[in-house]
Amino acid sequence: MVYGESYGLIAFHSRQHAVHFSQVLKMAGCSNQIVPSPKGISLGCGLSIKFSLHMTAKVMNIYSRYKYPITGFYQIEHRGGQTIIRRMPYPQ
Repeated sequence: MVYGESYGLIAFHSRQHAVHFSQVLKMAGCSNQIVPSPKGISLGCGLSIKFSLHMTAKVMNIYSRYKYPITGFYQIEHRGGQTIIRRMPYPQ
C-alpha cells in the first residue's frame, strides 16, 4: 500500500510574516502549522504555513485582506517517496 498525503502550503519571504499570518488564520478558525518549506520551493525565508486543502478558499480570502509578501500558494502531494508540488493561482 502506498502512503499518500495532500495539503496546501503558503511559502513566505519573511519569517515574521509567516508567524503572524499563522496566528491570523488560527484566530479565524483555520487550523494550520508552520513547517519548513519543501526543497522544491527554494525562494523565501524557509518557513511555510501548511493547511488542509478543504480550507483553501477561506485561507485565500483571508490572505487577500493582508497580502503579505509570499513566494506563493502550493498544493503538495506526497505519494510513497515522491513529492509533487503544484503552484496554485492566488489573489495578488
